Amino acid sequence: MSKSFRILAAGLITVLAGAASAQTASLSKPDYYAGAGLGVYNKYSLTCAAGAACDRTADLGGKIYGGADFGSFGVEALAFGLKSAQGSLKNGSGLTVPGSVSMSGVGVVGVMPYALGDFTLKGRLGLGYVRGKASIGAGVQDDSSVRPLVGLGASYALNKQVSLNADWDRFEAKYSGSGKTHANMLSVGVSYKF
Repeated sequence: MSKSFRILAAGLITVLAGAASAQTASLSKPDYYAGAGLGVYNKYSLTCAAGAACDRTADLGGKIYGGADFGSFGVEALAFGLKSAQGSLKNGSGLTVPGSVSMSGVGVVGVMPYALGDFTLKGRLGLGYVRGKASIGAGVQDDSSVRPLVGLGASYALNKQVSLNADWDRFEAKYSGSGKTHANMLSVGVSYKF
């Protein structure tokens, strides 16, 4: 079992234990939900060397998620992905060269909601198992690692089941020993409460 997998498992157990204690403390049945968001703005943190192709914005990004809302605390599992962007990347030797990078992953986050009538503001913090992939010259480098997941969101309840959501998420990925990047994704989507 890899060290990254053990760290992710420990993080997931911690989040789930917190959710279980929140459920016991509130003595209420959780509200389960699922949703999806389409990234309308997906920006990587890449440097751009003079004369090299540079487009830090990924053409496509998104996430799907499901969770349990215990009132004052929630837990959410998600899968996400961002298509490639171009810039200057570190190769296996640590040299900066032109290339493209993409990332995808799964994770679990704790959710702290703050309801204001039909509006809800949310903060998210957790861990993800993220795969970063870089195309540099004729070669491909990829790496998987446990990385932090951070996000903020706002939702508007159309009715008791359906909500419109706008979210900001920050994802990090390593694609080689010394190469890493992060991306900011602004997404809009819909969620359904069961």
